[in-house]
Amino acid sequence: MELKNITRSINILKSEENNIQIWKVHSQPGMPAEIFSGPESERKLLDFFDDKKIVYSTLIEDFGLQMRVSGETLRYELLDEWDEELITNIEEFDLGQNPKIAKFESIGKTTELRDLGVLKLGYAPFNNKTIKPIFLLDGGIHAREWIAPAVALNVINALLKNFEGLWRHTRSGPYKTTKLCGIGDAPLCYGVDPNRNFPYHWAETGTDPCPCSEVYPGPTPLSEPECAHLAAYMNKNKNNLKAYLTLHAYGNLIIHGWNYAARTYPDNVEELRVVAEKMAKAIVQEGGAPFKIGSAPDILYEAAGGSDDYATSLGVKYSYTMELTSGRYDNLFGGFIFPERGIKKEAAKVLPGIYQLALQVYKDDLKL
Repeated sequence: MELKNITRSINILKSEENNIQIWKVHSQPGMPAEIFSGPESERKLLDFFDDKKIVYSTLIEDFGLQMRVSGETLRYELLDEWDEELITNIEEFDLGQNPKIAKFESIGKTTELRDLGVLKLGYAPFNNKTIKPIFLLDGGIHAREWIAPAVALNVINALLKNFEGLWRHTRSGPYKTTKLCGIGDAPLCYGVDPNRNFPYHWAETGTDPCPCSEVYPGPTPLSEPECAHLAAYMNKNKNNLKAYLTLHAYGNLIIHGWNYAARTYPDNVEELRVVAEKMAKAIVQEGGAPFKIGSAPDILYEAAGGSDDYATSLGVKYSYTMELTSGRYDNLFGGFIFPERGIKKEAAKVLPGIYQLALQVYKDDLKL
């Protein structure tokens, strides 16, 4: 079967069985996909594979065991429990340890009425400069990708050294609906995918109008407060915003635009690729795995309405998505679940790549 037909068939199956999720799929023929199934739907999924003569193998035997093991302990780099008590008083941290280089501000409220925080790191402008270039980093747009905010926090830790306890939660709010798109009785809808909710080419590709889909783009662009506030922050700072990096998982990928359509690229695509290659090289030199570089349609799939494309549309010169980790760790951990013991090690490997992006912004600023 062609990829589109297989994907369409799986989506139909998903509409009937709400505990089937497509974790990873490629636009190129012949590349493997990764699909999660709960025990109730396993037989139906395997029968589907057999009927379509699709070769398959089991990667993770017991996902529930992964979840239980990964939740045994909790530190700032793990973030496996969304508890109000984990929110540190960042204002005290700002005024106490690093008042000259760290400043916290809220750019709005989340759906759950928490502050959507931005931590600004950097010294005041000098050498007669009145403004400085901005490098915006976020992690955790997708709540299940736990490694992303963990790495973001470790980046802060590496910059400040005395940091502990910062918690940042940027998933979409609990937009739920009782509308079902299939014939099954799905008890839960995932809500809006924040990374399909940004206005640039919103809902054109890589989305699903079913509110129970994992890639539901929302009823309108920027319907989610988190997305609306982040977009407003980007707009407010677009003249100085020179780089944007959004951390996700998984796949060991550095993705540049455009992501809404195949074989469509920004005017500076060659420069984007050169900088991405520097990032990937630095990661390998630190002992990390090779990262594949390209637009999402080139190396994954079309995905309209992402924060990265939105940043590019505002004129941000360097806008990337970094898909962290390979998704394979050991016989126990895989997919979106990352072992706590490996988080600092993973962060240390990708930090040189992030540094290369910051260095490029710095070099460009020196030329002005």
